[in-house]
Amino acid sequence: MPAYTTQIDESPELSDGGVLLKVLTYADNQAYHKLYGEITKIVNHNYFSAPPISPDETAECFAKRIVSMCEMLWTIRLADYPTAVIGDCALHHWDRETHEIEFGGSLAPTYWGNGIMAAAFSLVAAFAKTTYAIKTLRCRTPSTNHNARRFAEKMGFNLFQLSDSTILLRKTL
Repeated sequence: MPAYTTQIDESPELSDGGVLLKVLTYADNQAYHKLYGEITKIVNHNYFSAPPISPDETAECFAKRIVSMCEMLWTIRLADYPTAVIGDCALHHWDRETHEIEFGGSLAPTYWGNGIMAAAFSLVAAFAKTTYAIKTLRCRTPSTNHNARRFAEKMGFNLFQLSDSTILLRKTL
């Protein structure tokens, strides 16, 4: 089955020993759709600015839509369970002139607080710096998503812009 083609030619697999990031492929679309369905059921409305899956959207259409908005999109897996998709992280909104890009991601709530997203972020930040020559990472989240803001601040992001609905944080690499 083909990998989605909107990503860069290579399909880098990133790992720190415990966390494994694999580029989302067509074979993953059912697991990816299920992940977001489960996250949406478990977390409150503050987690997303809008429901991630549109009504009646198929797994394939959902995955294609998300991939189309990203420079790179990885599924997050544990090295001990490399077939189970437990989250995702992505680079998107690349500004080539300023050498900035946005980082985003989600993790199944069962895995929160275990350092998994922090490990994924570190892998992606290093990739962004070397592959895209990124100097600054941005992180945007709904202003009501306090968990995402705390995570970003813990990872060294600083508040850059605040509105009633959105927080934009930045981190220099």
